[in-house]
Amino acid sequence: MTHRFAPIARLRRRPALWAAIGMFLVCGVLLTAVHADRPLPLGARAAIAAVRHDHASQVRLRGARWDNVTVSRVDGTLDRVRLALGSRVLADFAVDRAGAVVRGMDYRSQVVPYGSTIAYEPAVLGGLTLLFVLMAGVMPLRRLRNLDVLAAVSLLAPVILLQYRYLDASVVASLPSLLYLLGRCTWAGLGPRRPGAPATPLLTWLTRDWEASRRVRLMGIGLVALSLVVLMVGISSTRPVDVSYAVMEGATNLIHGVLPYGHMPGDVLHGDTYPILSYAAYAPLALVAPVSSMWDSVDGALTVAAMSALLAAAVLYRHAAGPRRRARRSPQEQEAGLRAAIVWLSFPPLLIVVSTGTTDVVLAVIILFAVLLWRRPAASSGLLAVAAWFKLAPAALVPMWLAPLRGRQLVAAIAAMTAVSAAMLAVLIGVGGLAGVPAMVHAVAYQFSRGSPQSGWSALGIEWLQPIGQAAVLALIAAVTVRMFRDRTLSSDRTRVAAIAAGVLIGLQLSSDYWAFLYVVWVVPLLATSVLGEPATMRVERAETFTVGPGEPVPVPA
Repeated sequence: MTHRFAPIARLRRRPALWAAIGMFLVCGVLLTAVHADRPLPLGARAAIAAVRHDHASQVRLRGARWDNVTVSRVDGTLDRVRLALGSRVLADFAVDRAGAVVRGMDYRSQVVPYGSTIAYEPAVLGGLTLLFVLMAGVMPLRRLRNLDVLAAVSLLAPVILLQYRYLDASVVASLPSLLYLLGRCTWAGLGPRRPGAPATPLLTWLTRDWEASRRVRLMGIGLVALSLVVLMVGISSTRPVDVSYAVMEGATNLIHGVLPYGHMPGDVLHGDTYPILSYAAYAPLALVAPVSSMWDSVDGALTVAAMSALLAAAVLYRHAAGPRRRARRSPQEQEAGLRAAIVWLSFPPLLIVVSTGTTDVVLAVIILFAVLLWRRPAASSGLLAVAAWFKLAPAALVPMWLAPLRGRQLVAAIAAMTAVSAAMLAVLIGVGGLAGVPAMVHAVAYQFSRGSPQSGWSALGIEWLQPIGQAAVLALIAAVTVRMFRDRTLSSDRTRVAAIAAGVLIGLQLSSDYWAFLYVVWVVPLLATSVLGEPATMRVERAETFTVGPGEPVPVPA
């Protein structure tokens, strides 16, 4: 009898698993019940006819050939008409309920979708990929770490496919890597704690006959050169992404005493869909260089993105090299810090992301600080609240952040989050009155109801499965929260916390209605401190020689 019910007894000792199962079942049923295909505001035939009879659209499409037309919902008032030749997108048009074409985009003239053309050059991407592999890869080759490196490098495929306008293929190409990294990070955080198999960083293995100080000098020169490249390419970019215009336009509204919600110029579709801190953080730049349309310069946003990338590199160096002062660090500690910084800066898509001026690089830095300050709950929780008021996704990490805390630490963490939230509410009410809060909620809600073909669910035609995917992510958050609440060993390990946070953020990206490769940078610093962190090193023998005859060197065996 005891043997028969042993599996049930083991399950009872795993409350995190039960929490995940319960959350998955409940949320799966509820999300599936409320999930429905929203009707097109105008309708497919009418929207296509509107584009066909619109003079400006016909001028824009002159000389174009297409064989595929799809119509999808943007929001409650707009339809998207997409023209493609095969699977290569040619143009997009937004058509309102009255049948007017309010926006059109011809992609044929675009060399790159957004960002600096330099960052897309094959030689640049190839060099960054090689450097990333040299810094993140290990020997022997048969290590799970190298599979992690391969998954990270393969995230360059969606970038290249998007450059050539293969939109569906771009999204689908990201799925294997993101799914692998989701599973890998989740297992690294929640699985049994085992010491990593001994390995040698690839660059160290290739230069094993060098003195460590010589390798440190080479890596230091490489880091300085790479930092200059990121800075120059980022600031000189001529194709910022629309998000950079949106936050600068919203910041310009703020300094004039107007909330961005419902008061944006309209050149960026739904440019007011971000929490208030996304705009308030850029208000100092708007004081110097206000932005009122896409004809204005957003060099300030480009500079912020580039400097944020360099700040993350400095923080990763400091974390990996250890707390001692630079003069007291051993060559091995300096090498570890340099390797972590270069892994981040050489991540192949990063240079492109920086050159778009997007806010995603800033978000990556905030999340990195929150994780590295994990042992200081008030500071860490306050930074997480800052991240959530900057973009919504980090709010999903709040339960796991609070779960392991008790007593004064819990009170201090909640107080820090409350203080940040109170400051943001003060901005909303101070500028927009009591109507400011519901105005932001209404604008941000677009992110939960948007229609977009740029997601794995749409690209694969399995939108009906999306509620199940979302329920699975909520189940993961529930399991993580329960484990963090019960397992003090887990909650005290910052490396595992970084891996879990990366897994949750990847899960949110996979389950959302919209995905862009820009979002990947949220988790790269977390990967650099967890699964791509410093490996458990194995001893590397340095070859030495002595002379046995006239000018005849013979290696000394290890």
